[in-house]
Amino acid sequence: MRPAILEISMSNTSEWSASGGPGKKPQGGGTTSKGPGGTSMADLNVQVSGAVKEGAREMKEQAANVAETAKGLASQAGEKLVDTAEKQKAAGADFVSGMAGAIRRAANEFDKDVPQAAQYIRLAADEIDTASDAFRKRDLQQLVADVQGFARRQPTAFLGAAVFAGFAVVRFLKTSTAGAHAGKNPGTISPRGT
Repeated sequence: MRPAILEISMSNTSEWSASGGPGKKPQGGGTTSKGPGGTSMADLNVQVSGAVKEGAREMKEQAANVAETAKGLASQAGEKLVDTAEKQKAAGADFVSGMAGAIRRAANEFDKDVPQAAQYIRLAADEIDTASDAFRKRDLQQLVADVQGFARRQPTAFLGAAVFAGFAVVRFLKTSTAGAHAGKNPGTISPRGT
């Protein structure tokens, strides 16, 4: 490496002395300064700057590709999350609709003894069914906004509904897991006696 620098320095010195000062070309037959391997300094500068520009361009392309890949993955994850939430929303609406059907069946039992109560129970079942349909038809963002608005307007009712929903979910989970265990071991008795 040192001989190349020395050679370049010496050629620059020869230009200095032959031309009468720095930055002036020699006036005679003039030779250009050559670096190692026989290439001129201007050629080396062009090659180096071209290689640097090419490397920078490739880095920009790769960064853009990485950014696009990240955006694509984030988009896919978001779509899967929304899709899962929509499926859960539909399952919840089906569950509520099923509750409305059970309430209607219970109302049929009251028809003989207390017809007025049966009528009110059917009205309640209709309202529950209407709520289930509204829940099914709205998109997720609308539902979240509605729940947040209700929680702000009626915090006590929201808390009560959340507690009730929690009890309903726990009860549903207990009965579904108890049914699964009973199906596996039909001869065994549950420790709680249920």
